[in-house]
Formats: sequence, C-alpha cells, structure tokens
Amino acid sequence: MRATFVYANSRKSLLAGVERGEEPDSTLYGALHLHEHGIDVRFHDPFLTRRPLPALLERAAWNLREVTTPYELGRTDVVFTPLAAVLPLAARVRRLPVVVINFGLNLIWRRASPVRRALLRSSLRSAARVICLGESQRSELVDVIGVDRRRVVTMLLPVDTQFFAPREGSGARTVLSVGKDLARDYPTFLEALRGLDVDATLAAHPRNFGEDDLPKCVTLRVGVPLQELRELYAAAACIVLPQRRDGYPYGSEGGGLTALLEAMAMGKPIVASDRAILHDYVSDGVEALLVPPEDPVALRGAIERVLGDPELARSLGSAARARVERANTSRGFAERLAPLLRSAASTI
Repeated sequence: MRATFVYANSRKSLLAGVERGEEPDSTLYGALHLHEHGIDVRFHDPFLTRRPLPALLERAAWNLREVTTPYELGRTDVVFTPLAAVLPLAARVRRLPVVVINFGLNLIWRRASPVRRALLRSSLRSAARVICLGESQRSELVDVIGVDRRRVVTMLLPVDTQFFAPREGSGARTVLSVGKDLARDYPTFLEALRGLDVDATLAAHPRNFGEDDLPKCVTLRVGVPLQELRELYAAAACIVLPQRRDGYPYGSEGGGLTALLEAMAMGKPIVASDRAILHDYVSDGVEALLVPPEDPVALRGAIERVLGDPELARSLGSAARARVERANTSRGFAERLAPLLRSAASTI
C-alpha cells in the first residue's frame, strides 16, 4: 500500500536532519515507521509552493495549491495532510481518499465568513477520515461543524522520545517557556514572574508582547534551533505553558501540545494554563500542574510550588516521561495510523 504525505510546508530539510540525528521526527507523524506495517510512504511538496514567488503570486499559489495537488500525486492509495480548506473536496475528482489531521480547523471555522464555513464544511465532509488531537476538538467538529462522527477519530500527537529524553543539568531556580502560537499568554506569564527569584528563558516570538515589558529576570530567545532548545529544556527546573482560555479567537485549539510533549519527554515538571484539550495528555497533579487560564496569581503559585518542592518536581517529571512512553511515541502513532489509512483507502 502507498500513502502520500502532503504537509503545509516542505519537510525535506527535516527529513535530512532526522537522518543525521539532528532533528526529531515528531512532526512527521509516524511516517518513518509505517513501513513496519506494510505501508510505503512518500512525501510530496505542492508544485505551486516549491519555490519563492513575489508576494501577490505567493498568496495566490498558497491558496491554489490545494486545488492542484491531487493532480500532481500520481499513483497513491491514500493522502495524509493537514491541508483541508479545499484539498479533500478537490481529491474527490480523482477518487483519492484523504485523511486530514486537524491542527486548528475548529478555530478557523469559528473565525470564517459564512461562505468559507460552507466550503470548509464541504471539504471536511469529503475527507475519508479526520484525525483530531483531543476529544474536545472532536466533539466540536462533529456537533458544531457537522462532520460525520463515524469519520472523525481522536489520536494523540506523537513526540520523538529518543531525541527528547531526560538529561541531567537542571538549575534550582530556572524557568523555561516555549512557543510562538498566538494562543500563548505571555503577558500573564511575565506578570507571574514579577517578584519571583528565578532565572527565566522565553523561547518565543516578540509578536506576543513588547520586549520592553520583559522583567530583568527574563531572557528572550528567538528562532532557537531544536538541538539548542533541547539543552534549554534540560537546564530548566520548571517548564511553563501559559495559554489563553478556551475559545480565544487566535492561535489554535491545539496550541501548546508540541511544547507540552517535548517537556514531558524530557521528564520535566510542567505548569500549564488549563485548556480542555490538555486533559487528553496530562492529569492535573500527576504529569503537570494545571491552573486557571489568564490568572497570574495562580500561575505564580504553581511555579513556586514546583521550585520549592523537589519531590513534587521529580514525581511530575517522572510521570510525564512514563506517559509519553506509553501513549505518545512516533512508533506508537504509526501503529495506530496504519489501520486508519487502510480503512480510509477502502472507502473509495
């Protein structure tokens, strides 16, 4: 059986980095392990977005690529992609079954115009399967957007547990926050840090806040390579994931999951703002401490708890690592994905 993976952005450099052992395979979503299940995988970059274009043409190409991609694929039994605005609908002409992985389609639908909502709904209904990252996301897709529940499944995101693994080197009062998703709540994080005796690193993007707002204890890092990010995880005594409340109109309903899983794989104690989707990945007080969103007092209290209680920190980190080993490895994701791809391929 042949499966074609089509990503929003090229994975060529990532594939090379994984082969060299310099990059994690997390965002390949089990593709490198599907051969163990008799599935031959190839990766396809849409023709229209393979090379830089002038700004206006680039925008047009970005939108049109979902229409043209099904005609570029040659022989394949199933397509796996996060591209869902039009691609599943366009693929019906070629009778290509499409499996969509849903990173933020719920929020896109909520923000869309009536015309765009109708198009997205039609496209998702044309998909053979839609993979959601948590039950809260799946419920909304079925109940609100109106996708057939028989075609929608929940599969938890994977993380490369070999690349991200526990290491020595934690500082006693070091805090790290990671991510540039627009649903990150860095103003609350920075307010929580004021008055705390910590050294904090923020591996993010300055678009979420003004650099002048940074407390003296915070160092901003932009564009950190993954190998260096791994060292930052290793050096931190506590990982903090500040998030906006559920329903926040920017970012993604799955925002924070990548950083959460990386920190869990590194065996780090985590403090996170509570969001519905997190409950599929951690239990409060077991693998992480969850606090009310947009509450700097609660966030500060949880950070102080972790930094002041080494046994709690050790327990949270150990339980987090054990959970990703059970439920979130790349090989495990491939094992669950393989029968789903086969089932999808049989629908057309």
